[in-house]
Amino acid sequence: MAQEGFEVQPVNGFHPDGESQSTIHSNGSGLDHGATPVRLTRPEAFSSIVYASRAMDEVINKIERSRDNSAPTLITGETGTGKELIARVVYAVSPRHGREFIPFNCGDVTPDLIASELFGYRRGAFTGADRDSKGVIRAADGGTLLLDEIGELPLVAQAMFLRFLQKGEIRPLGEARPINVDLHVIAATNRDLEADVRAGRFRADLFWRLNTLRLRIPPLRERREDIPFLIEHFLGRFQQKVGKQGLRLSDEAWNALLGYHWPGNVRELENVLYRLLAFAENGEEIGRTRVLEEIGVCAPPLAAAIVDGKIVIDRRFSYHERKNEPAKLSIIEALNETGGNLSRAAERMGMSIFGLRTAVKRFGIGRRKDGRR
Repeated sequence: MAQEGFEVQPVNGFHPDGESQSTIHSNGSGLDHGATPVRLTRPEAFSSIVYASRAMDEVINKIERSRDNSAPTLITGETGTGKELIARVVYAVSPRHGREFIPFNCGDVTPDLIASELFGYRRGAFTGADRDSKGVIRAADGGTLLLDEIGELPLVAQAMFLRFLQKGEIRPLGEARPINVDLHVIAATNRDLEADVRAGRFRADLFWRLNTLRLRIPPLRERREDIPFLIEHFLGRFQQKVGKQGLRLSDEAWNALLGYHWPGNVRELENVLYRLLAFAENGEEIGRTRVLEEIGVCAPPLAAAIVDGKIVIDRRFSYHERKNEPAKLSIIEALNETGGNLSRAAERMGMSIFGLRTAVKRFGIGRRKDGRR
């Protein structure tokens, strides 16, 4: 009987065995997802997103299905999940691609200035207004405006912005008549806007207007199968950027990176890997100690981890997040120990091959088509 091989730890040129065992999947098309359809004809704009998970594939599918829709789009997700990257992809595949794309961070401007920054003003409208200003909304006319950290928008500016979304017009400070503006609005936030609405910090009518198209970017702990591919992507990019050659990660370093819970999400992962390479010597094998120094040895554990041969569960995580972790870790450990051999791993775990194959598919553990480790 032919034996099936499963990849548990993608490596590329950074693993000590020196063989390229995986490919960076920047379109979601290089990994066998079982029931997940492979999309080979996606626009080039999607190539900026490195992923392999069903969770991110669902995000991409939503963007594809709504690409011709200019209704307001709300992107939610924790800090560091890549909300601006997703916003730029939404813009790049839209009919407004090639026109203006203007990002504006609502948290970077003081409340007393944000209205003038957004809507513009006429000369003499207030003390210090020595010239006319278009404001970012008119500057983005015909294109796309990204309102980052929309949850930080003051209530008075929320009312003004709601009128713009409803009427398609704005009234700059000091202007006698409204001005028509046409643009696609993308709003992004790491806040729980529904909770802010209940607390009176965010207008319910503005929330529902922005929530026409919703994209939730899952944190890395909910799409752990993306982590190896992101590691390879950043290592390949940063090795060239810092001018280093022959750098490698030890098995223990890989395990430390894959086992960490990444509270800062993709941004934290990117920064950690950059620091690892920036301070490494040419030809160095980067070990576990260096990784722990960068991520912090006191960092909280993942929902579950193997410590001294025992599975330890962090009960701070939700039941949904941790209920499958022991089984998943046991399968990964068995596949690692047997070189990805499904038959031997099933025998070691006391499972049937069919049962193990089903569990591997359910937990999203990567499968290689060529059977190699």
